[in-house]
Amino acid sequence: MYVSRAVRSIRDDPIEGESVGLVLEPDDETDPDAVAAAARAADATVERRLQFGELEVRVPHQQVGDVCAIDGLAAVETTNAIGIYPDEAEEDIDQEG
Repeated sequence: MYVSRAVRSIRDDPIEGESVGLVLEPDDETDPDAVAAAARAADATVERRLQFGELEVRVPHQQVGDVCAIDGLAAVETTNAIGIYPDEAEEDIDQEG
């Protein structure tokens, strides 16, 4: 499983009282609903479902390790790393046409 450097840093040195947005990518054999249930059990809040079965979650820093341990994940990245917010992709969008 791929865990981004930013996620590893938070997992290894969490800041008490802080939370982070993560994107969980299930592997090809894992049902996204099972990942969502496991994320909730690890104290994460499922914010929304993304394309290709990925999930955006918000989780306290102290629980990032538990989220990374969910069976059936192919990757865990911060939401900032993949640019899921429209403002982050503006340079790729033709605003005029």
